[in-house]
Amino acid sequence: MKKVLSILMVLAMMCTSMAFVGCSSAVEGQSETPSSQAADNAAGDDAEAPSSEEATTELSGDLTLNGSTSMAKVCQALGEAFMAKYPDVTVTKSGNGSGDAPEAVNSGTALIGDLSRNLKDEENPDQFEINQIAIDGIAIAVNKDNPVTELTSEQITQIFTGEITNWSEVGGPDAPVVLVGREAGSGTRDGFESIVGVEDACVYEQELTSTGAVMAAVAANPNAFGYVSLSAVDDTVKMVTVDGVEASEATVQDGSYKIQRPFIFVTKDGEELSAQAQAFVDFATSDAASDLIAGAGAVPLA
Repeated sequence: MKKVLSILMVLAMMCTSMAFVGCSSAVEGQSETPSSQAADNAAGDDAEAPSSEEATTELSGDLTLNGSTSMAKVCQALGEAFMAKYPDVTVTKSGNGSGDAPEAVNSGTALIGDLSRNLKDEENPDQFEINQIAIDGIAIAVNKDNPVTELTSEQITQIFTGEITNWSEVGGPDAPVVLVGREAGSGTRDGFESIVGVEDACVYEQELTSTGAVMAAVAANPNAFGYVSLSAVDDTVKMVTVDGVEASEATVQDGSYKIQRPFIFVTKDGEELSAQAQAFVDFATSDAASDLIAGAGAVPLA
């Protein structure tokens, strides 16, 4: 099922386009003094080429991101803030998983691909420019009614490979473990399986196409066990600690929580981006985006 997250924001403008340029300059921390105005006037019409700051206020058009469902909240937060700054730009987020991103960028259906994992060799990473925007933990999730609160890395591996099949083997009720995971090509699945060391060895009962679907399945089944992006976790499920460490922004950033992966943007290497796409990448990798990324549940790089 293809999920499409469209980010649309309409701003009621209180000033004309000329005034908007002035407002933007204030946001950028710049103001024009009387002396600089006089210098501009003295320079004459030949000196009227717009500055880079003025040019960016005139950005317009559509910008499509395609890829990871785990990055939906982060992309939404960045997109809404970007559209507030540039109201003539519409940012749209789509995609069923990280595997969609390289194909979308290559085909031109998206200017920016978003992945919750590194590119694979078969995706020809050399043909892309890669910008990491955040780090994300992969939380181990159980039903809220499950009494299990902690697991070791070894136990998690044994559960996903079918060596442990009953919750009673790890301190839970006498009930079968129902494994819920993502579909092949998912960045969350690739990240989890590679970190835990269970590539192509998991015994899933359900393979679902989005982070939200995994959380819904775990929330609905008291015996379910799955993994989800930390940035997407809500109070419908319960996270267990791994080797005594809780998944959080702090433990992901300091490295003590080991099940983590990058959030990245990819664009075509060697090809000039549209003005709005380049501005969005610059914004997403700037210090100004850190609070937005953290607010969306991911971990900023700095």
